[in-house]
Amino acid sequence: MTDQHILQETFDSLPKLDYIPLLDTILKEIKTTNTPIFQLAPDDQNRLLIRAYDFAYKIATENKTLNPLTQTNGIRAATVNFEDAAKFCDKIRQIQQLLKEKLNLACQPESPENILAKICSDLGEFNQEKDDLPFNYDFNKQSPFNSKRLILENSFTPHRSNGSDAIIKAHHFNIRFTGLADFQDNLCAYIRHHIETITDEDSPERRDLNELFNELLARPDSSLNNLRSIIDQEALPRLLRDLKIDYLEYLKKGWQKTHPNVNSPDLTLLQTLINRLKIVIEYVNDPNLDNAHYDITYLGETVNLRTAFSQSDAFDSLPIIPDYQGVMGESYNRNSNNFKEFNLGIRLKLNGSVSAYNEKSSLDYHIAEIDPTSPRHREYLQNSNKAKSFKTRVLKTVCLYYLIFAIDETGNTPDEEYNPILQFEQEVLKGFQSHQTNPEAITQLLSTIKNKIANSGWEVNQKVNRLKSFLQNFLMQKTVLNCEQKTVKLRLYKDILHEKPINIINSQNFFKINLEDDDTSRSRSSGREALAYLKVEENQLSQDSLASLEVTFTFDDVRYFTVEEEQKFALRYNIDGIKALPVVFYPIRKLNAEEIKKPGEKFKPLSLYDKHFKEKKLIAIYYNITDLRETIFKDNQSPEARIYRQVFSLLTYLCISVCQNPLKDQNLFIPILRFHVQSTVDDSEDEKYLRTLTRSLAHILRRDCLANDQGLNTENKGIEYRTRNALSSLYCLLPKRFKFNSDFKPQLDKLAIIVVSSWVSDAVWNEPDKNQRISNIYGEIVLIERDPDKSDVIQINNFKTFSSNEKHEQLYQKPTVIRDEITKLYEEKGYRHFLYVAKAPYSRRLGLIRSESDPDSLFFMSETVIKYLKDEKPDLKLYPVFMDTYPALNLNTKNQESFYIPDVEELKKLSNDPSQRTKVFLNLFTGVTVDKKRTIFNSVVCYSTLLNIYDDEHTRDVISGLLDDSSPLQKTILNYIILFHFSRYEKSYNNNTNIVLKLNPYSKLIGDEGLGTLSSFTYSPKNINFNTLAFLTMVRSAIYD
Repeated sequence: MTDQHILQETFDSLPKLDYIPLLDTILKEIKTTNTPIFQLAPDDQNRLLIRAYDFAYKIATENKTLNPLTQTNGIRAATVNFEDAAKFCDKIRQIQQLLKEKLNLACQPESPENILAKICSDLGEFNQEKDDLPFNYDFNKQSPFNSKRLILENSFTPHRSNGSDAIIKAHHFNIRFTGLADFQDNLCAYIRHHIETITDEDSPERRDLNELFNELLARPDSSLNNLRSIIDQEALPRLLRDLKIDYLEYLKKGWQKTHPNVNSPDLTLLQTLINRLKIVIEYVNDPNLDNAHYDITYLGETVNLRTAFSQSDAFDSLPIIPDYQGVMGESYNRNSNNFKEFNLGIRLKLNGSVSAYNEKSSLDYHIAEIDPTSPRHREYLQNSNKAKSFKTRVLKTVCLYYLIFAIDETGNTPDEEYNPILQFEQEVLKGFQSHQTNPEAITQLLSTIKNKIANSGWEVNQKVNRLKSFLQNFLMQKTVLNCEQKTVKLRLYKDILHEKPINIINSQNFFKINLEDDDTSRSRSSGREALAYLKVEENQLSQDSLASLEVTFTFDDVRYFTVEEEQKFALRYNIDGIKALPVVFYPIRKLNAEEIKKPGEKFKPLSLYDKHFKEKKLIAIYYNITDLRETIFKDNQSPEARIYRQVFSLLTYLCISVCQNPLKDQNLFIPILRFHVQSTVDDSEDEKYLRTLTRSLAHILRRDCLANDQGLNTENKGIEYRTRNALSSLYCLLPKRFKFNSDFKPQLDKLAIIVVSSWVSDAVWNEPDKNQRISNIYGEIVLIERDPDKSDVIQINNFKTFSSNEKHEQLYQKPTVIRDEITKLYEEKGYRHFLYVAKAPYSRRLGLIRSESDPDSLFFMSETVIKYLKDEKPDLKLYPVFMDTYPALNLNTKNQESFYIPDVEELKKLSNDPSQRTKVFLNLFTGVTVDKKRTIFNSVVCYSTLLNIYDDEHTRDVISGLLDDSSPLQKTILNYIILFHFSRYEKSYNNNTNIVLKLNPYSKLIGDEGLGTLSSFTYSPKNINFNTLAFLTMVRSAIYD
């Protein structure tokens, strides 16, 4: 079923979009303008210029009223819910036909087929010993590599070693919530008791309150059930705020035990940080202060510190703070002890560099943010779309930094004993609370605090660097720390309840907070306020709580050791017969008077492009970076910005597609290279949009031929190193052949890896029915085949991508696009074994609200979906797999090898799920630290699968293919997974010539940097999301389906 058919039925609750006026404008411009959209290089006709920028810029700046969306209130996302899908597709085909005519005209007297064949290059022409611009790469080098097996030790290991031989260490965190089934009963019982306490027996008030309570209990969207939902979602993140302090104390105790009778002044710095964090929590929990006491304001934006510091991310802006990352498993027990358990990794933030704005440290980054004289601070305040959240961030950061780093300026009290609250309230709180204070006074207050933090008076920089070195050295020590366990109570306090019956009756709400607000923004704000009534306390009785959960948490020191087993491989590229059609996006700028050398010359391309690409065979797409920044993206939610992105995305895809089509019989590879004008992550909208566009283009183009995109920062310093890395990444999808240099012989002829994810394209905030959403479901297919003539050789082909826009109701029930792709491979190519990789079904929820049988809780891995995909394919083996990563430390910094743990029993130590619902079956690690300036931590890849939720036959398939260590099939599939990681390898350019595996080969599809996240941008002041990939999916559907 095509996207056109799927979206013929639209929904009244979703906003409708009418792109026809915009598409008509595009058609008119292409037909009537004197600017050719295609232009061949006049000398040798080996370069084709696509001038999509000129058309997009002109349309965006001259047609600001063109808006496909007329409704803006209450909309979360609006992209492909068309007024008339058939008309949209017809207009797209008209544009495509017109572009074909323009290409024919540009190529005369030759045909487009002949011209494009000239522009193409045999990929072998790029095969050079030195990796260099424009596209030279050493494809001949047969890189040997190996992977060593590891075993692990943790608190479950009897007779642990002292850790001196460990090569990797990690600190893991297990947390168990018990009493989940009792929480609702206790909450209801206390509210009923509260009714009896505040009303007289047989009074009208008691009768009214009981009726209201019963009504709220029965209504799914009531304040009572919304409170349960907030706790269900936020209890774990909220608890982790407090447990960051516990981890710091764990490290302190570990240091004291491993360094007996040693007094370290740096240990005092750690103790001071611990004490100050506790002071902040005690301060915002003070029952003697009302909420209004904590309100502060900066330039009209108010923040409540009690609410702000009750959030899970309250301390994340600090230069040194723990962070819980990665999930190794969740388990749920609905029996008598009724618990939910989480296994998490721990990473310690150690004042590392911040890519954005090229800041050398987190401390420097946040000091610049709160400095009212810094260019960044002024820039954010002038940006209407960012000013509100920025003011909030400044208030939170300046208050937190003051409380953590302030000193007794009289010198009478040591830092570790000093309580800064009185000084804070006098110097900071009152200053931000005075509504009479003029902006100049507020600016002066910020400058004063910034100077105290940044300058030598408080010695913040020196103390932070000393504490960083202290903790870093301690973490790299090999002595094993004892496992530590503690039990606390997470309590919901009764202060949240109204105390007078009249207030409850008038508001129809037992709580002081309105948790039923129809306004999305206010509803979220109320949810954040509710967290202030959740408190973590010692495990003892309390008379002041409505309900509570018992929480037991454990810190564990995990070590990894090598064993003799080792896998050795050889790799080579298989580029025979592949044609390359390079596409380069490059910036231009206007020439000044002194630079003009030829009559009519107006623009100058980037010097790197001029030097390496100007005379090469390629498709070139330019953009004027100055005009983009000064006009189009001056306000990134302006009509100009929206129209430009939509038109430029549409035209670049259609133009490249028109060029690709005459070469459809070729084994074609389209490498897409883009330039970035800064050496760091650029926060400017034009840079972010370009990355979004090329990533989406590569995905859509890969549905029909091999394509990949890559950015290159153009700063001179380190350009050779970055070029090698960029080319390695650009070519990582090319076919590769692997040879096992060992006795191992793979036992499987064919394995397909299918990776799937999704992202919302059309939705409203207060949706009456989630099933009415539209989402873009997308993914990729990788094929692994054993050479029929060489039993120890396999080839990995990055076969294709897919994408489709589907209604939410069938997304997690009957995803047709996945079934269709599996069916094609099953029927046409004879594939029977499929590794099915999807988003990990970990929610960090407690399960107070959602049932585990809810299909959404398993995303694309529910039993319903698995049965649908396997239907009428009796011998199909589908292995559901999900992957996460957790932090780890490489104890041997010279070690840059790759490691694996394939033993299910060994990995049970990491996450032993009593319900046998999830099983960890593979861990992968590499000794390469990607960015040492940012962090000393590496990551471990953790593969898991699902058990006991499918029928017996499918469970047996999973066990045989992934979990049975004695099965030749399992050994083969795990080796294929490892080789897939190596096929996306990251190159090492030190003396070690060994290549190392790519830790996360799915990062372009799944995760924070995945395609769904990148392809979305907000437009209009209402922050409505537009999904570029979903839009281009519909465009492709119009011209191909």
